[in-house]
Amino acid sequence: MEHTVLLVDDERNILNSLERALRRDGYRILTAENGADGLVQIKGNRVALVISDHRMPGMDGVEFLSKVKAASPETVRFMLTGCADLKDVMAAINRGEVARYITKPWNDDELKAAAKEAVERFNLVDENRRLEEVTRQQNAALKDLNANLEKKVEEKTKKIRDNFFSFVKIFSNMMELYDHNVGGRSRRVAAMAKRLSARMGLDGVDGELIETAALLHNIGLIGLPREMIDRDEELLTTDERALLVHFPKVSQDLLSTVDTLRQAGVIIRGCMERFDGKGWPDGLKGGEIHIGSQIIAISSFYDRYRHGPRKLTHKDIVVKIMEEKGRAFDPVVADEFFGFLAGWVEDERAFDSDADGPEVRRHHIANIRPGMVLAENLGTTKGRLLVTKGTVMTEALIERVLKYHQIEPVADCACLSKPAVRA
Repeated sequence: MEHTVLLVDDERNILNSLERALRRDGYRILTAENGADGLVQIKGNRVALVISDHRMPGMDGVEFLSKVKAASPETVRFMLTGCADLKDVMAAINRGEVARYITKPWNDDELKAAAKEAVERFNLVDENRRLEEVTRQQNAALKDLNANLEKKVEEKTKKIRDNFFSFVKIFSNMMELYDHNVGGRSRRVAAMAKRLSARMGLDGVDGELIETAALLHNIGLIGLPREMIDRDEELLTTDERALLVHFPKVSQDLLSTVDTLRQAGVIIRGCMERFDGKGWPDGLKGGEIHIGSQIIAISSFYDRYRHGPRKLTHKDIVVKIMEEKGRAFDPVVADEFFGFLAGWVEDERAFDSDADGPEVRRHHIANIRPGMVLAENLGTTKGRLLVTKGTVMTEALIERVLKYHQIEPVADCACLSKPAVRA
C-alpha cells in the first residue's frame, strides 16, 4: 500500500532535502510552502504523515498542525524546527498533539525510522476504524437477520397453527358427513367451550386446546350404530352400553397418533367422567378430571337437551344442571357456566325457530346465500336431516345441499339474513 506524506515548509531547499530522504522508501510525497496550501492538500488527500516546519509566515506550525488534527485526526503529525524551545514544544504537543519533534539538522536514518513508525501507527488506526465499520455493518446485518428470522418464525408458526386447525376441521367435517347431528353438535359445543374457557381465564394455548378437544370429542361415535347415538342411556341395551363406554377411549386412540392432538385426546377421554367419580371410562373424580374435560362435559350436556331429540327449554336444562351440581359437574365450573349462559342465551335467541321479525325469512334452497344462518333444521321433504339449526351457510355447504337436492328434494327453510354472532 502506498502511503502519502505531506511536507510543509516555507523554504524550498528544506522541502527538497526531506523529499530526497523519504522518496526512496516508497512514499507518495506532497509539498506545500505554507499552512494554507498544506490544509488544501490535507482536505484533498488521505495523508498518513505530515511533517511541518514550526516557524512559517502567516500560519505557524503549531496553528497549522492543530488544524490538521481537526481536519484529519488519523494523520500522524511531526514538528520540524531549528530551535527547540520548551515553550514551543509544549504548545505543539498540547494544541496539535504532535507525535514527534524533529530538530534541524536531522539525521536521515532517524527521520526515515520515525516516518516508518508513524505510517505503521496510521495503518493500525486505519485498520481499527475499518474493523469497527465492519463490526457495525455486521451488527446491523445481524440485527436485520434476527428481525427477519423472528418474522419468519412467526409466519411459520402461524402457518403451522393454521394447518393444524385445518386438519382439525377436516376431522370435524368427517363427523358431519357421518351424521349431521353429531357434526353440528360438535361445533356448537366447541363454541360454548371456547367462550366458557375464556371466562375462566383459560385463553391462548389452553383455550385453543379445549376448543380443539370440543370439536373432536365425538369422533369416536363414528364407529357406533347411528340409531344409538342420540338414545337415552337408560334405553340402551347392555351391549350398546358397553360400546358407548368405550367411545372416549376410541376417540383418544384415534387422536394419539398425531403428536399435536395427544393432549386433546386426554381431555376427550375425560369428557364422560363425573365429579362424584361415577363416570367412565376411568372413574375419575373431583380434581382428577381435566378442567377442559369438565368444560366440554357441561357444554355438551346443555347442547344435548337444547338441540337433541328430547329438547328442553333453557330453564329446564338449568334446573337439570343444578340437580347435577356437585355430582356430575364441578360446582365451580357449574357456577361459571350459569354466569356464562346469560350472554349465550341472548345469542341463541336469534336461532329459535319461533323467532319473529323481518330478519327471518323462509327460503328455497336455491335462494340461500353464504352467511345466512339456519333458524331451523334443514332437511329433505322425506324427513332426512341435512344441516342443523344455527349453522352458518357457506358456499361449500350450499353446494353440497344443492347436489343432494338433485337426488331428493330439500324442503324450504327459515333463515336469518345476518351471520351468526357467536364467538
